[in-house]
Amino acid sequence: MRHTIWRYLINGEDGTITIFAVIVLSSLLLFFGTLIDYARIAAMGLTSENAARTGVRSVLSAYDSWLYERYGLFGRGGSEGEEIFREVLEGSRGEEAAAGGFGLVRTRLEDAKLHTSHVLGDHDVFARQVLEEMKYKAPVDMTLEVVAKLVPLGDSLRQSGETFHTLDELRKLYEKREKLLEDVLLLQEQAADIVAESEALPLVPAGKAALKLGSNSVHNGTVQSLLERFAAYARQVGQDGGADEPENGNEIASFEKEAASLAGQIRSASAALEQKHAELLSRARRQLEQAKAVNDEMIRINSRTVPPSGYDGVRGKDVPGAEPYPDAGTAASELEEVRSSGDKLIRNEGWWSSYRQELGDQETSGKGIVSEVEQLLSRLSIAMASPGSAAATRLLNDGVTEIQLAVQHYESVYAGQASLLAKRKTELADADMKKQLKETEAKTAAAWQNAGRLLNGLASMRDLPEHRELFQSVKSRYEDSLLFNQKQQEDGDNAGTGWSQAKDANQAVERSTGQMEGLFAGMSDMLAKSRDMFYYGEYASDRFSHFAPQQLLDLIENGDIEGVAEAASFHNQELEYWLYGFHDPIGNLIAAYGELFGVRLAVRTMEGLIVSKNLGHPLLILSGAILYGLEKTAEDMLSFARKGSAPLSKYAKVELGYLDYLRLFALLHGGKEEERLSRMIAVIEQNSDLVLAQVPSGVTGEASISIKLWFLPGATKLIGRLGLLRGRVNDGRFESSETVGWSY
Repeated sequence: MRHTIWRYLINGEDGTITIFAVIVLSSLLLFFGTLIDYARIAAMGLTSENAARTGVRSVLSAYDSWLYERYGLFGRGGSEGEEIFREVLEGSRGEEAAAGGFGLVRTRLEDAKLHTSHVLGDHDVFARQVLEEMKYKAPVDMTLEVVAKLVPLGDSLRQSGETFHTLDELRKLYEKREKLLEDVLLLQEQAADIVAESEALPLVPAGKAALKLGSNSVHNGTVQSLLERFAAYARQVGQDGGADEPENGNEIASFEKEAASLAGQIRSASAALEQKHAELLSRARRQLEQAKAVNDEMIRINSRTVPPSGYDGVRGKDVPGAEPYPDAGTAASELEEVRSSGDKLIRNEGWWSSYRQELGDQETSGKGIVSEVEQLLSRLSIAMASPGSAAATRLLNDGVTEIQLAVQHYESVYAGQASLLAKRKTELADADMKKQLKETEAKTAAAWQNAGRLLNGLASMRDLPEHRELFQSVKSRYEDSLLFNQKQQEDGDNAGTGWSQAKDANQAVERSTGQMEGLFAGMSDMLAKSRDMFYYGEYASDRFSHFAPQQLLDLIENGDIEGVAEAASFHNQELEYWLYGFHDPIGNLIAAYGELFGVRLAVRTMEGLIVSKNLGHPLLILSGAILYGLEKTAEDMLSFARKGSAPLSKYAKVELGYLDYLRLFALLHGGKEEERLSRMIAVIEQNSDLVLAQVPSGVTGEASISIKLWFLPGATKLIGRLGLLRGRVNDGRFESSETVGWSY
């Protein structure tokens, strides 16, 4: 039965069943053949992708070990990358499986290429690697080593800065106000001199105010001379009486002419005296009001509310390892007491009212003298009209007496050693205080000159040709890095400013307190946000060399600059170069040690304000604090040169080294990030003789791989046209490309 059925199916007379069977079997063969090749293609794709990824990773595994060990950076080095990539791909073709039996997926490498996708000289790539290197280490190191030591002094340093700025501003205004008051006093004295020397006061020659009227006047040209001859004149007038031919006519006419001339001169001089006297005192009042306005500004400054500062961001922060210093709290309260001493420089409202009254009284007194002169002239007119009257001579004598009394009163108040102006001058001079202040300022000037010895010595050093050549090489690398990253270099270097630019010690302390506030602002930023610039600073301080302060000992002690000049190589000051960016052997050292001096000056001036508190007068306290700060800072700089560190403060028994301060200065100098990164790259390139713009940190591999099709290439090609496959059929083989990128 079964054989009959098969015979029928095969040998059927019409062949329908046979054709149907062929179609079904062919379809099944096409389907399974295509399915098998598709499965092989899919397996090839997975194998090729893994092989390409492995190849790229193998390429990156060949990194520059020196670059990593020295700077913690990953960059391609060692064997040729494309050769490694091709070897990995060749090893993943499936030949070993085929050699041992049936090779289901046996591929052929058609082509392999390797491209650089990222380079270490790219700022984004470089910065990312630096931040990855430092993001865990930097906050711990910085907090424990430096910030924890400095933070407990924050309140004292803040109070010191506020105290110094307040007292220094008051000092400047005080000097301006006192100069205006001196001008007021000078104008008062000039007004008094005008009275004493005026032609309107024709008194006896022995009197201070007596003045000759000139060679054209007879008998000294004074009223006293006229009085001495008036009796003779009266007798002559009486003798001549109504005579037709007066015997004394010429003498009488001459006397009357002289009297009229003298009266005219006195009247003219009197008007000039009154005008000039009033003008001088009017100017004095204006100067006084200007001084009062300055005094009001002093009141405003002394009572102002201190705005938020960089210290506020650190206050109250939980900094591991930061323990309060026992004496720091006392220091802050004492500084507050010093700050309040500024009240002593301010003159109260009663003082100004009294001075205004004094100016008014002086003007009134001057007008009184002028009034008496006018009275005398009136009496002279009356006497000349009735020379025979017995009262005529008495009237003239009384007029002179009244003028003498008025002048004597004026001089007793506004002239002489016991006058009101003399007392006012003594008050404004404040001789004892100003003597002490002058002595302290002389010492401060000497200390300031001594303080400049270090940086002036550095500035006077000669550049060794080999050092300058090295810096020019670094500069070229720095500029190339900026150019590669398409950054425009600003005119000049991004250099820090040193204390030497200050014109005097007061300005140096003012800048140093601002510098210290900037440090605390940087620490606040670090504690709050852990900004990138902080990480860069920690990276540079950890990986770059710095100029050891012990190399400055001979310069500080003996003024010897030769040893420093020899040591000022770029390789001894990489960190300073990164911070300040001067492309010469001296500039970075001046900037670094200038800032070190500034920070120490801020701390020591804080101590000086407290030490000088007992001097009493605010200006003496301020001057004494500056002197103390300069002297102690000089001792600190010597300590750095001898042992590399100095005590933080008399209120903080800890030591900070030169490198610690450089790490802090990195918080001060934000600058342009691209310039900081380019300088960092320039340092690394100078030490490695690499060009980081040519050091790959990421690669992209392209691999073209094929597999031979076993069944129907045409069907596979058709499927590829439908977009179901990634690749193409060529000469019986299916080819596919894989592109894989990877970076450190």
